[in-house]
Amino acid sequence: MNYYQAGKAHFRSPERKENKRKRRYSSIKALVGIACLVISHSANASKSTLTVDELKTFVAQIFEQEVAKTAQARGWENHHLEYDIWAPSAANYLPICHTPLVVSSRDNRLIPVGNLKRAVSCESLDSPWRINVTIRATLTLPVLVATTTLDRNETISASHIKLETRTITRQDDFYTRAHQAIGLETSRRLKAGQIVDPSILNARPIIVKGNEVIIIASKNGFRASTKGIALEDGKKGDQIEIENQSSGKIVRAVVTGVNQVHTQF
Repeated sequence: MNYYQAGKAHFRSPERKENKRKRRYSSIKALVGIACLVISHSANASKSTLTVDELKTFVAQIFEQEVAKTAQARGWENHHLEYDIWAPSAANYLPICHTPLVVSSRDNRLIPVGNLKRAVSCESLDSPWRINVTIRATLTLPVLVATTTLDRNETISASHIKLETRTITRQDDFYTRAHQAIGLETSRRLKAGQIVDPSILNARPIIVKGNEVIIIASKNGFRASTKGIALEDGKKGDQIEIENQSSGKIVRAVVTGVNQVHTQF
C-alpha cells in the first residue's frame, strides 16, 4: 500500500486590522514573520513525513484483514473485534514511503488477541525505515464451554458442551463448533462453565493394547493381510507396535482404522 497523503495548511493568516501600536514593530521583525509564514506554508504544501495517526490507520487496515483471514480459515461466525494501536511518537518524523509498506508479526501468535507486536517497514531505497507498534485486541464470539465438570479421561458428548458468547483476551485456544470436541477425551479436569481448550483434549484410541488387529501389508500394488496383537494403544495416524500372530515378529504399523493397521513389506 502506498502512502500519498495530501498535506493541509496549518497556519493562520495575520489579522488585517492592526492598531497603531502593532505598526511600531521593526521592519526586521516583520520580515522574519513573513519568512516563517512562507516556510510553514511550503512545508504543508509538500508534505514529506507521516503522522502517528496515518501509521495507525495503515496498521489497522492490515490487522483487520489478518483477523478476517483467520476467521475464515477457522470458521468463526459472528465474531466482533475490538483493538487499540500504540505507536511511538517517532512515527511523526518518518518520511513518506513511496513503496508499499510491509507489516510483519514479531510474536507469531496463534490467535490475534492480547498484546500483539507488529513491525512496519519501508523498503524504499532512498529512505528505508522500520518502526514497531503494539496492538491490544479482544475477540468476542460464540465458543464451546463445558456445561458440566468433566474429570480426566472422560469422553466429551453433546450433552457436555454448549455454545456461549465469550470475550477472548488471551492466547488460550477454543472451539466454535460442537463436532470439533465431541468424541475427544479430556487429559485433565474441565470445569463447568470453562471454555473448552483443545490443548487438554485428545482423540480416543481406536486400537487398545491387547486387541486383535488386522495387519495390512502392501508394496508396488501387491497387498496381503494377516492377524496380529496390539502391543500399544493407538489413535488414527499413530505408529504402534504389533505382534504378528503367524510369525511372532514385532512390527511397527500405522493405525488406519478401528483395529486395523498398515505396514510395508
